Amino acid sequence: MRSLVPWGLLLMLAACQPGGGRPAIAPATLPIDLPAVAADAAPAGEFNTVDVEYSFGRMTVSDELTGDSYETDIHGYIRYPENTDGPFPVLLFQHGRHQTCETGIGQLPVPVGDDNCPDLAPIISPANSYRGYDYLVENLASHGYAVISIDTNDINDNDGSAGSSDTGALARAELILAHLDAFRDINAQGGAGFDQLAGKLDFRRVGIMGHSRGGEGVNKTIRVNATREHPHNIHAVFALAPTDYNSQAVEGVVFATLLPYCDGDVEDLMGSFAYDHARYADTRDPWPKFQILAMGANHNYFNTVWTSDDWEIHGTPTDSHCGQQSLSNGRDSEAGQRALGQFFMASFFRYFIGQEDEFAAYWHGLSQVPASACPDGAAPCEDRYHLSIQPAAADRLVIDSTETADSVNHNALGLAVTFDGFADFGHCSIDGRSGEGCTVAEPTFAAASQIYLQWTGPAIYRSNLGGLNAAAYDVLSLRVGLALGDGANAEGQDFDLVLIDRAGKEAVVHAADLGTALFDPPGDTFASGGSEKTTLNGIQAPLSLFEGVNLGALEALELRFGSPPAGTIQLTDLMLRKLAR
Repeated sequence: MRSLVPWGLLLMLAACQPGGGRPAIAPATLPIDLPAVAADAAPAGEFNTVDVEYSFGRMTVSDELTGDSYETDIHGYIRYPENTDGPFPVLLFQHGRHQTCETGIGQLPVPVGDDNCPDLAPIISPANSYRGYDYLVENLASHGYAVISIDTNDINDNDGSAGSSDTGALARAELILAHLDAFRDINAQGGAGFDQLAGKLDFRRVGIMGHSRGGEGVNKTIRVNATREHPHNIHAVFALAPTDYNSQAVEGVVFATLLPYCDGDVEDLMGSFAYDHARYADTRDPWPKFQILAMGANHNYFNTVWTSDDWEIHGTPTDSHCGQQSLSNGRDSEAGQRALGQFFMASFFRYFIGQEDEFAAYWHGLSQVPASACPDGAAPCEDRYHLSIQPAAADRLVIDSTETADSVNHNALGLAVTFDGFADFGHCSIDGRSGEGCTVAEPTFAAASQIYLQWTGPAIYRSNLGGLNAAAYDVLSLRVGLALGDGANAEGQDFDLVLIDRAGKEAVVHAADLGTALFDPPGDTFASGGSEKTTLNGIQAPLSLFEGVNLGALEALELRFGSPPAGTIQLTDLMLRKLAR
């Protein structure tokens, strides 16, 4: 893979005017210039690939909650470049909980137990979920990666439900590590029918992806792997629409989670809990964390075997945003959803595992997705995806994490916070699963404590900085969500981000010019089968936009409200961050 080199294009921030009117911000100069549009991960690579199915026998896996154990196959397939020396970076994918056996018409589940499904197509067939990511596996292999996709159906037959088991989290982690163990041994000495791979697998930086309960499985893998005598060098984890029944914090790796707004299976967007748990779990963590909200995606369509629209498990087919019977719906097609999944997952692994520097731009949070990730290939589509970034510990200076109720008095620097002119403000802690706890917006799907601000006229939130030297930082960031039920939010929102230096000079940037995070949550009422819910999404403001202030001596950060004249927002994670070099 390539080594890191500087980027040579300019960043262009596109304007967003929920209330209309303002022109786009001019191009910003950053220490590292970034392209306006991220590199496209869709084109196939230069390598022909080979696909080999394997079976390495059986193993015993465990349930952490019940103490029970059972057997599962160690079965899957690997795709890698053909007639090429390598070494190939190693990726492993794990699917989630789908039926093991199903009818050919309607995909109705057929209970058989322990993955013993007869192949009587088209009447009854095995549901080979591990083959559902072939589109992504083949693309990555063509770019020089060895990709393993594992069969987890035996665990699906045994993993129980939340409350009565650990929902298969430990078993999935044990199975992942068994597959990695087998291929690490193959790389060392061949065998198991894979002599051709001896010395060709690069285990220095391993990436793993899990979907649904597989997402919780990969998260659990990090903790289990850390306890082993000979752990794997797992460096990057992508949790795709994951569950989080066991409230796991992913530490010590690059972590990303993708939340489908129209998820009808994990409708409470539990990946947001995993992201929130990971943010400050280890205050020395040297690796960044990411959350992507995909506005048109459901739970299933990332896997080509899971062809039903899961939205209707939770929601109504007529929901104004997610219901496919609604003429106003904002849904992605099956092909479109796989295209967006391919961009996020492929670019993530090609940057953080393969060190292909052209994919850095999106993960810095300052470039748009390419056209291939947009509905019908029509770019730009910045309103379709919302990225939050928790930088590595060394790359951030937290102004306020809003973790405690004292956030309404003092920031993380120990300096005063003041609220002037608000109709209401306060601190709230969310009960993630139900989304309750912040009465201005229920449900809010997050596990982050936050503050809320309601204004009906000019109002100022001020966080004192005490002469802070911010010269080493590149971006001011925060996470925001628009509260439900406030009609003033219906057209979106805006506020001013203001930096004030010790000499009293100030610079103003309009939040709505920095992206589309300030959107009114679409859909009908969640409690009645709709999709409307508040999520917290990132706003990234390059410090180079704050012209005329002395970044070496900042006295205060202010958020100024009043245009639009009223509204309610929730916010957390105000910080300065460096762009990772």
